[in-house]
Amino acid sequence: MVFSHQLFFLALLLPLVACTNPIYRHCIQNFTDNSILQDNINKIIYSLIANTPDTGYAISTVGNGSNTVYGLTRCRGDIGRKACSDCIVAASQDLQANCPDTSVSRIWYEFCFLRYETTKFLGTIDNSDLEGWGSTKAEEDPKQFNMAVLQLLNWVKTAAIAGSNKFGMGKKSFNIDASITIYGMAQCTEDLQGITCMQCLEELTSRLINFCANRNGCFYMSSSCLLRFEIYNFLLVTTIPTYPEVDAPAPSPYTVA
Repeated sequence: MVFSHQLFFLALLLPLVACTNPIYRHCIQNFTDNSILQDNINKIIYSLIANTPDTGYAISTVGNGSNTVYGLTRCRGDIGRKACSDCIVAASQDLQANCPDTSVSRIWYEFCFLRYETTKFLGTIDNSDLEGWGSTKAEEDPKQFNMAVLQLLNWVKTAAIAGSNKFGMGKKSFNIDASITIYGMAQCTEDLQGITCMQCLEELTSRLINFCANRNGCFYMSSSCLLRFEIYNFLLVTTIPTYPEVDAPAPSPYTVA
């Protein structure tokens, strides 16, 4: 698990089109002299590129027996079709260039995730590649700030678990004069339904609470889900659900056209 600081978040302020550098890449299990497997990998990459932009995700299976390849993609729920397509293309090109002849390949960008391998992983939580980043320390009233962060994240997690696209987001004012706004986001890959999505996000929450206490921002991700909060607006939509100060249901799932 990597835990770095504020420089990472400066990179996130770059334009969306700057999808040139992945956050993290994981490739193992090299193979040689298996043209059938390589052909199936090529086919699944093509399928994922073609099918992801319409819904922001795709799941695909190609081949049979030991040469079967399973693939999955996820675009962040607040980006549009074109940005999603560009990110998945960049991810696939990166894997083809940097992970040739590997049967287990995963790559994370800020706005998308692509994965394929020969072991069936669909519908199963995978937090083995768990990465986290934190920003600077909260400057005032850290105990109350941590409480506000947890309230917001629990709210957006509920929206992600219930939503058809497994994405939730929201914002919450902090301080008596509402001088600080906390923005939050949660997302699961769409092969995780109900309790499995919840379990994935709960594990990330426990890590985040432990490592990111008293920080102004934190981002945790795995192969199956992600969780993030900041005190600046990192979300790419014009309307962001506002956390209610009284008991209320989670924000409605958000769909980007």
